[in-house]
Amino acid sequence: MTKVFITGASMVPVNRHYDMSLFDLAESAFMGLRKTVEEMPEVDAIIVTNSFAQKLENQSMLGFKLSKRLGLSGKLSMTVEQGDASGGAGILAAYSIVKSGVARNVLVVGLDKFSDFPSKFVNDAVSTTLEDVSYYEGLLPAPYGALIMKSYMRKYGVKEDYFYNWAIKMHSNALENPYAYLRFPVDSETVRKSQEVSTPMKLFDIAPRADGASSVLISSEDFKKVSDSPVEIEAVEFDSGEPTISSLEFPLRKAQVRGDKTAIEISDSFSVSAAIELESLGLAEKGKSLESLDSLNVNLSGGLKARGYPGGATGIYQVAEVYMQLIDQFPGKKARDAEEGLVLNTDDLLRTSYMIYLRR
Repeated sequence: MTKVFITGASMVPVNRHYDMSLFDLAESAFMGLRKTVEEMPEVDAIIVTNSFAQKLENQSMLGFKLSKRLGLSGKLSMTVEQGDASGGAGILAAYSIVKSGVARNVLVVGLDKFSDFPSKFVNDAVSTTLEDVSYYEGLLPAPYGALIMKSYMRKYGVKEDYFYNWAIKMHSNALENPYAYLRFPVDSETVRKSQEVSTPMKLFDIAPRADGASSVLISSEDFKKVSDSPVEIEAVEFDSGEPTISSLEFPLRKAQVRGDKTAIEISDSFSVSAAIELESLGLAEKGKSLESLDSLNVNLSGGLKARGYPGGATGIYQVAEVYMQLIDQFPGKKARDAEEGLVLNTDDLLRTSYMIYLRR
């Protein structure tokens, strides 16, 4: 079977785009992608990854609708939804389609929009990822994240200030990223004084949802020449299960990564999520992952915490960012000398995860 490559990528800044519709954002991401390839090849398929448009926008069949808007009518089109892991699921679908020979060039566009809606409606939409009993009881994902955080604190004997380091580091990284949502520094006092959302979780322990769209072009080996700098997708893996402190350990045991040689983007929906993921990747000792973050090329974008959390587009942003790091075109902090990349895209409670391995 053919090798699979990323041959182009683009993204719009994560922000509150009141002046742009869902499809305006997607079109902007696509037009940006066209500028990154020498000659745009014929697109055989389009995959849209989205989490909440059906609930918030009353819109479905996004793949079909976007294909019409982009002048790709008649092409294979589909929409992939897997909560905030939709991006990873879409990359897996595109990789599989190209690997099997069904298509040669697949356009993957991740998009979601939150800012047009009051928090009440956004919270209701996000809660649809919970079991039906929890949803109808009015529960939100944050209290579940707080329970995982409490469990982590008990198991490893850490206090709340242990988690402050993650927010501080992510905001520092985002300062240099022109695509980031929260481009301002924070210190431990700022985090400590922030609103308590669900004990012990504070506002700065939670990634902020915002509008965004990102696109990647995934091509077979025959078409890697459309890019000056193609990057191979070596593998895409996935796992699912109930959220626990150790829920990611099994799927990540095969990941042999070095924090100083690998550009890594993880899904830090909550600060405790970052701790669990770093430890499961083998990048840090358990219970100590957030004590020292300076030696790791992790979330140089600012992560979900400060780059922003664009729902079903998140995984596509992560892949685009790592791709840009590997070809030395990322506009923010650089992963110096990185030759390989790893994207870990999960839903907000670590129940389903997708790992995308990239090599320059």
